[in-house]
Amino acid sequence: MAHWMKAAFICPIMLIGNYSVVFAEKFAVISKRTIYPGQIINLEDLKSVRLIREPTISYHFASKPEEIVGTLAKRTILPERFIPLGSIQAAPTIKAGTPTRVAFQSGGLSISVVCVPLTDGVSGEFIRFRNPSSGKIITAEISADGSAIARKL
Repeated sequence: MAHWMKAAFICPIMLIGNYSVVFAEKFAVISKRTIYPGQIINLEDLKSVRLIREPTISYHFASKPEEIVGTLAKRTILPERFIPLGSIQAAPTIKAGTPTRVAFQSGGLSISVVCVPLTDGVSGEFIRFRNPSSGKIITAEISADGSAIARKL
């Protein structure tokens, strides 16, 4: 390989005509092992690598481990590959079937009942709950503390 070709790969600044193109140093996160759907991603599973050129892939990928630590894999993530952001989701705050407190407030009235969520959900999401005593289905918003707030009964 010619010396000028080696320099083009190593040097982050390349001249194109009268313009200079600067490739800012970027990083990507890859996994060290295969991560299967439903598994929570840990820091020990990840490795940060420096990119030597702008990637030509069509999807967005993780650039910092902090972005994806503690998230849940939606698809199989293969080792030594970029981790697409579409392959991960936030870990559920509420799991389906786990009894959860659902609160309702209107003026001075406050009602709290334990219900069963029908699906997994994350904070800020609206999901359906079943009241085991009445069998009625209600929709409530999940709070960050793991409870839910119903807007109407």
